[in-house]
Amino acid sequence: MDSEAVASFYNERVNDRTERRTSRILRMRNFNNWVKAVLIQLHTRPNYSVLDLACGKGGDLLKWDSAGVTLYVGCDIARVSLEQAIERYQKMRQVKFDAMFLHGDCFSARVERYLSDEAMFDVVSSQFAIHYAFENEKRVRRLLENVSSRLKPGGFFIGTTPDANVLIRKLRAVEGLEFGNSIFNMAFDGPDKYFPGDKSPWGIRYRFTLDENVMDTPEFLVHFPSFEKIAAEYDLELRLLMNFHQFYLEFIKVPEFLEIYERLKVVGQHGSSPPSHQDDRHVLERDVYLTSGFTSPYLQGSRTMSGTRFSCTPRLFSKKRVDHRIQA
Repeated sequence: MDSEAVASFYNERVNDRTERRTSRILRMRNFNNWVKAVLIQLHTRPNYSVLDLACGKGGDLLKWDSAGVTLYVGCDIARVSLEQAIERYQKMRQVKFDAMFLHGDCFSARVERYLSDEAMFDVVSSQFAIHYAFENEKRVRRLLENVSSRLKPGGFFIGTTPDANVLIRKLRAVEGLEFGNSIFNMAFDGPDKYFPGDKSPWGIRYRFTLDENVMDTPEFLVHFPSFEKIAAEYDLELRLLMNFHQFYLEFIKVPEFLEIYERLKVVGQHGSSPPSHQDDRHVLERDVYLTSGFTSPYLQGSRTMSGTRFSCTPRLFSKKRVDHRIQA
């Protein structure tokens, strides 16, 4: 099962900060972090609560802290990643929010079984993860059920995922079912290049390799019209769908977001403009995060204002971390 392969991959990854600082994809990572930081700032207010589905190693914990949340619940299929997230949380200084961590597959298990009835969230987030749900319709529906059952009316569901349109365009530009360069590679299962057409939008699999960080990992194309259609059944309305390049052009003009961009050193010390194709040092970064769409997002879905409004006590959980296992 591909979800088990994904869990195994992330469990085996080594959390090496030194290697991260010297990585050939460092600036791509920095740009991704900028996008997520802006996305979080746009949809979060002080005292909000957040449910983070597929939270990984807790790489966004500082972003949520900066946004002023008071409650954070993270869920991930990879137990080792969760242990690293807990360690990261414990090392945070003057942390302003309580945290709870759940171990399990949030695309197959009902997260609500492991939360109190009163635990509703202002924001549900899933960063670089929903493509794993697109293995089949059942997993997508479970994801949306987990979102809608715990999202307050008027709350936001935000996230990032590969841009399927760009991936297909790149695939059709080559002879076979594989494309890439010395840094990344994408190999589709086939048998042709026409998606989804008359076919099912689910289970369109490719295997992704990115430098030495992601090795031949199974992922699935996200057919957004199908995602939006099913989301409507769960009272989720699409508010914004934007490629990272568009996102950059729109929000780099905001002074506070420009400051974050510069602080993250997305383009080094040579200015705040996006990398240029004329600059060989930045060709990879531009190909990956501005035009190839490997990190292009669905950005937000808002719960329609219907049904009973629930409130969540900001200090619902103890400051001591709690680690639960959830099962499908």
